[in-house]
Amino acid sequence: MDVKVLGSGNAFNQDERLNSAYLINSQNKNILVDCGFTVPYALQKLKFPFCDLDFIFITHYHGDHYAGLSALLLGLKYIYPLEKELIIVGPGDVRRKVLELLKVLYGGTEEILDELNLKFVSVDQYGGKYKEGDLCFESVLMKHSEKAEPVGYLLRLEGRNIGFSGDTCWHDGVEPFVKACDKVFLECNFADKVGEGHISVEELESSKAIQQLKPQIYLSHLYEGSALKAKLLGYNILSDGDELELINDKNFL
Repeated sequence: MDVKVLGSGNAFNQDERLNSAYLINSQNKNILVDCGFTVPYALQKLKFPFCDLDFIFITHYHGDHYAGLSALLLGLKYIYPLEKELIIVGPGDVRRKVLELLKVLYGGTEEILDELNLKFVSVDQYGGKYKEGDLCFESVLMKHSEKAEPVGYLLRLEGRNIGFSGDTCWHDGVEPFVKACDKVFLECNFADKVGEGHISVEELESSKAIQQLKPQIYLSHLYEGSALKAKLLGYNILSDGDELELINDKNFL
């Protein structure tokens, strides 16, 4: 199993980081987690054909996490013809959200949702267990902007639990979520606790449980301040273009 970090930044591309997103290859499946504005560019830079995707997981409906779906879907019609089923997973009525996105960004293209071989899977924002083919996964409640319907995901891949928080503030569910994962991609937008909606390094450091789990945590959704502070404290810091091989036993100590 390998994970390519398509982006490790926030909505504003501070420090030239692209929007946080991940491309996973596991047992001949290509799984995309989040699809913000910069994801089509990142995939093109890798020379990765959009039509090779099997799953897309959307953590919430903010532009830096799902607005890139519009260009990606158009690319599946005009550049990389989709010849197999693509499963798009998201909280609530994910198909309606994608339809609204197309209407705003590429009005008149909404018919591609019927033309392409797409399957939309709606997950419960408050948590649930699902199986699509031989892929098992869970949705986990996160706390961010309520209207964005934030969820985290726990994917069962090659006998391991791989977690993706999406955007979230620090809340009572973060520690149990991290504990349930063999590896977790956790957002950390702030160096210090300065507001709501995102986790800070300061809050991570206040948790004894997180201190014990540092080796299995990869921090993302960063800018220079949070990345530098977290690195000095011994956290794994992600950067755009990182490639992680998670099948090695040493990564699961």
